[in-house]
Amino acid sequence: MGYSIHQTIRSRVAERPTPEVGPLSGYAGPSLVVRCFGGFQLTIPGRQLDWTRVRPKARALLRFLAAHSGRPVHREIILSALWPELPVRSGIRSLHVGVSTLRAFLEPGVRRGESTFVRRDGESYWLALPHAALCDVRSFEEGVAAWRRTVGTGQRSAEAAALREALAQYAGDLLPEDGPAEWVVAERDRYRTSAAESAARLAALELEAGHLATAVAAARRGLEIDGFRDDAWRVLAEAHQRAGDAAAAARTRSAYGRVLRTLGVSGPAWAA
Repeated sequence: MGYSIHQTIRSRVAERPTPEVGPLSGYAGPSLVVRCFGGFQLTIPGRQLDWTRVRPKARALLRFLAAHSGRPVHREIILSALWPELPVRSGIRSLHVGVSTLRAFLEPGVRRGESTFVRRDGESYWLALPHAALCDVRSFEEGVAAWRRTVGTGQRSAEAAALREALAQYAGDLLPEDGPAEWVVAERDRYRTSAAESAARLAALELEAGHLATAVAAARRGLEIDGFRDDAWRVLAEAHQRAGDAAAAARTRSAYGRVLRTLGVSGPAWAA
């Protein structure tokens, strides 16, 4: 049972609205933090979490649910991602054990069926994040969505602000601790591509507005994420040129030429 064969299930689940949730037991402010970019972090206010008490598979389940930023995930997708080697019945038992472990760890003393954090609806599970919680994946997606809504409207400042918000959340690859696990690779690549596109677009907006230093910074950020983006290289060279730093512009064009040669392709005219 491969993860990629469940696109129909994934689409059906994604169409369902994210359930409204109440606050986590004892939660009274915005300091609950869930981060997946650049390394996993979950912080609950007033609690010192000892992750050594949780088995690796249960921790992987938590990271998997966190990466879906509060959206329900169908049981089949979870089993395919985390227990692909097990028969379905054994996988379901392992999933139930993992869920119970997380509930007991995150909400000590919670009674069966009363968890406010790891929730179940039919055959789907999700990490029920309070609305005041800080979740980098959720905030990144919201920032990108806000940017896309402004494209073509002429609202350049709103477009740039949405991109800045999205990029502020992207601290690096999605869940690097999960390595080349099949379930995370495609999502990691998707977020990396989206972040690089966001940085390149922000650089172009800053250049258009005449903000040369911030255009340079955004272009460099995009190239740190994806060193093969022509648009980021172009903006970086042009921003240096407009700032009167012809030497930096020439170095940028030369560096991009070297990148292209490693790919065995010729560069655009501006990089000559």
